[in-house]
Amino acid sequence: MGASASIKKLRHLLLRWSGVVLFLLAWELAPRLEWVDPYFLPPFSTVVAEIDRLFTGAWLSVHILVSLWRALAGLLIAVAAGIPAGLLLGRVYPRVANAVSPLLKVLSQVNPFSLLPVFVLFFGIGEAAKLAVVAWVSVWPVLFYTMTGSRNVDTVQEKTAASMGIGPWALLVKVILPGALPTIFVGVRIAATVTFYILVAAEMLGASAGLGYLVHNAAMNYQIPRIYAGATFIVVFGFLLNRGLIALGDRLFCWQETEAVAPADGPAPSRPSWRPGRFSACAAAAATVVLLVLGGIEVGKVNREAASLTPGDHSRHFGTPVDSGSGS
Repeated sequence: MGASASIKKLRHLLLRWSGVVLFLLAWELAPRLEWVDPYFLPPFSTVVAEIDRLFTGAWLSVHILVSLWRALAGLLIAVAAGIPAGLLLGRVYPRVANAVSPLLKVLSQVNPFSLLPVFVLFFGIGEAAKLAVVAWVSVWPVLFYTMTGSRNVDTVQEKTAASMGIGPWALLVKVILPGALPTIFVGVRIAATVTFYILVAAEMLGASAGLGYLVHNAAMNYQIPRIYAGATFIVVFGFLLNRGLIALGDRLFCWQETEAVAPADGPAPSRPSWRPGRFSACAAAAATVVLLVLGGIEVGKVNREAASLTPGDHSRHFGTPVDSGSGS
């Protein structure tokens, strides 16, 4: 029985990833058999060799750390602004929410890059403008999902708390906010995914380090394998970020799924063996602070180096040896 289940699981895994394997195989064979021009589409093995070169040179870690810092800082700004605003509009001032809802929906559809000149005007050319773009994009899912989640909290819980004489503020903090957390988390997950892709695009427009800058700089210097290497990292990071947040949400709010699928007269579905507790929350908070500090130090170093350049000087591209023409 155990061996059969393992075989079935292995077969499902192979079937699930067969498309990726076929895609990578086609990527390797097409340029080698000259079905496509290998100059514009190098074989996958060449891209892997370029990734290894980036890792060996230790420059890739700088770009990754800078991008992660920008994404995390922008997302934290969006969460800090979106959740309180969503709770106030969703629960405390519903009439105001109805009045401004059309305006908020219109603003959420505004292309952030069309606002980039405005952000530069207000915040200058630097990290603040990039963080403003990231926060602008990611605040809307957090805001709208917080409003929706706070409005759809179980009324039984609210009435039970009210019957115990709980005050409005305590009701909001101890009942409404915990009840809305699963929906809020969905908004944060969507915002985090969008944030990363928008950040990479923003770095292509005006930055001196980061994964988006890495791809843009490689394109300007005709380093084709490096373009694909950077793009591969962007795709992998986006995928891992999305899957990681989905797995975290499943463990944080596993009780929701259990209630939904539990049969009336049968055994309850098994819960995840690991659930984040207080220690995990403290560890995640500590890791976030460390990432913000290390990323902030690196971003400061990058910006100081960019500011020290005089007009006409060539940038070192912060460790990316492209100006030397070595390409390695």
